[in-house]
Amino acid sequence: MSAVRLGALLLCCSCATVVTTSPASELVADAGRPPLTEDEVALALPVAPDAPFRATKPETSKAPVSFMAPVPVEVKLANGARALVVENHALPLVAIDVAIPIGADVVPLDRAGLSAFVAAMLTEGTKGHDRLQLAEALDDLAVTLDSTSDRETVHVRLEGLRESMPQAIALLAEVLISPAFNEADVARVRGAMQTKVLQRKAWPAAVAFDAADRLLYGEKHPLGIAATGTRETLDKISAADLKAFHARWYEPSRAVIGVSGDLTVAEVKRLLGASLGGWGARPSVKPRLPALPPMTNRVVLIDLPDVSQSEVWLVSRLVPARDADAVPAMVVNNTLGGFFTSRLNMNLREAKGWSYGVNAAADLLRTSGMFELWGAIETPHAAEALGEYFKELELLAAKGLRPGELESAKAAVVRGLPSRFETNSAAAGEITTLALNGLPLDYFARLPELVTKVTERDVARVVSRYLSSQRMSAIVVGPRETSEAALRALNRGKVELAVP
Repeated sequence: MSAVRLGALLLCCSCATVVTTSPASELVADAGRPPLTEDEVALALPVAPDAPFRATKPETSKAPVSFMAPVPVEVKLANGARALVVENHALPLVAIDVAIPIGADVVPLDRAGLSAFVAAMLTEGTKGHDRLQLAEALDDLAVTLDSTSDRETVHVRLEGLRESMPQAIALLAEVLISPAFNEADVARVRGAMQTKVLQRKAWPAAVAFDAADRLLYGEKHPLGIAATGTRETLDKISAADLKAFHARWYEPSRAVIGVSGDLTVAEVKRLLGASLGGWGARPSVKPRLPALPPMTNRVVLIDLPDVSQSEVWLVSRLVPARDADAVPAMVVNNTLGGFFTSRLNMNLREAKGWSYGVNAAADLLRTSGMFELWGAIETPHAAEALGEYFKELELLAAKGLRPGELESAKAAVVRGLPSRFETNSAAAGEITTLALNGLPLDYFARLPELVTKVTERDVARVVSRYLSSQRMSAIVVGPRETSEAALRALNRGKVELAVP
């Protein structure tokens, strides 16, 4: 800004006749000068002095930071269901998660999507309320009720005010016990599910996720097919199939009910007992699953043209959640890609600039586990990025951890615990999952101690047993013409071509 304009600006701002509500364009010395901008006016206006406290940097708290994960109290209902209760009376809110240990894993291959279909139908009307009546009843109580099905668990979740719980739990029981499966609603939900199947085929991350399941479980295993099914398998599912699946698998003696919030243990027992008393026990059916195929080096290239970022994944099988190697696997996960400063993210995002972020997950389930490295990579660098995935794995296997990595990775596991219980719905979900995974009820309270005991030798054992580059399979979703030749040149396994 010129000295002349600045002087004119200061003159205008100091003049007693200036109206402070006038726009900057009106603050001019005379008609011969251009209007002053808002920025120029702001620059010349006097600045209020800083508050005195800003002159001193705040001291960090010296109080020790600690978190004790809740240990639920178990209540057994008359019909055999287990209720796990975490009392939290800070607010008059309650969350309930009814978890049943069945999902895509018990579905016949020619009916893939059946469990997800049943779960989607639970809130579409019952024998006592049609779809609109049920929605109105839930709205009147200001509660939310939803149901989902994943690989091996169905969740029916309820959340609302304490004062609404007697009526809300009655609706929860109605949804669990007596869904209507009306033909018109079945046809509508089928159409919505088939639309989502089509949408997934255009989403690179979803295409890679489904391909990972095929590699990990095989095409003859229920978990080798997407839990949402295909358009063809959804077409085959009738209302009778839905009713039969519900009657066979939705059985109370296998269910775990997580409750977190402003209810006492005695109140939970009374409310659940009153509403779920009609959920009668039946003989429990144990699912039989086929053997898993051996893991080998494979590279699956799924042609998805015209994407600027390709999904690059590396997957292998891991142990179930209750295995002795589960906790060391969490530490390994953090070393490779579990948080921002992990090896792969620092390599491919910070050093090379090929990705907004590369992640890792140690997904520890009830009957198996899986390890996944993944990221959206600039398409011209997809094959190079996959080579870097392998290099980081092999470097960890050959040379072990770098100084400070072990403590940093262990601290990340422990410091992540509070976020897993920051809401009632999160707490209810965590406690049902730990119970279904066969873990003790004080597992989360003891997890910091278990993590502390992890050594570099434990990390080396997990990497050697489960993350050897010889048993990892790769998935690249992106343009074939850009990546095929470079992937073959990597020589990291047979390159197989596929479509979404």
